[in-house]
Amino acid sequence: MTYHFDWSVLRGEWGLLLLDGLHVTLKLASVTLLCAFVLGFFLGIVRWTGNRYLAPICGLYVDFVRNTPPLVQILFWYFSAVYILPDWLFGYMREVGFQFAAAAFALSIYHAAFVAETVRAGLNSVSQGQDEAARSLGLAFRQRMAYVILPQAIPILVPPLTNEAVSLTKNTSLAMAIGVAEMAYQTKYIDTYTFRGVEVLVASSVLYICVCLLIEGLGQIIHRLFSRHLDTRRAMQPALVSE
Repeated sequence: MTYHFDWSVLRGEWGLLLLDGLHVTLKLASVTLLCAFVLGFFLGIVRWTGNRYLAPICGLYVDFVRNTPPLVQILFWYFSAVYILPDWLFGYMREVGFQFAAAAFALSIYHAAFVAETVRAGLNSVSQGQDEAARSLGLAFRQRMAYVILPQAIPILVPPLTNEAVSLTKNTSLAMAIGVAEMAYQTKYIDTYTFRGVEVLVASSVLYICVCLLIEGLGQIIHRLFSRHLDTRRAMQPALVSE
């Protein structure tokens, strides 16, 4: 049986609907990326410092979340948020759109665990002698992180964090399970009414690829910038980076 493509389905209202889904996908990915990176950096730094009280708790969180499917977490928070979250937070989620907020909340928690392990590994890649040298100069913890540890760790962190951002963007498609009108949801909606699922799937796949390639390109640019900055610091302040 030969399939006859009809790309006209992508014109007019159906094409605009798919672009609306792309807008929601980008919005969900942006919000989730910001929350996941902020929480992930905090967890990763806590685990790296080995705080006797907080590090074990963060470790349990990371192990639990990383071994739970993201779709299960989305469904869990969608059905359980009303019973678990404080009333003010649940009320805010309803104000901004509960389905969207629940998906962003779940994906943020999920990807923060992976970001945390990436950050911890990146910080561990910096020689311990760097931290010891900074201590000997009398630098406080924040100063050591800002001027010695992070400038050396970030160029190492950018590539894996870029991969995590790409993975997060693709996982936004799971939000269709709770009715978030992102690109995968709109793809299925258009297929339901037009019976042209192949064409729409091809179009949505191309859009996903373009977005992910854009993220990868930005990651490469950021990596080059931080690498050059680190090289400049090494040239200007060799005593801070040499053991």
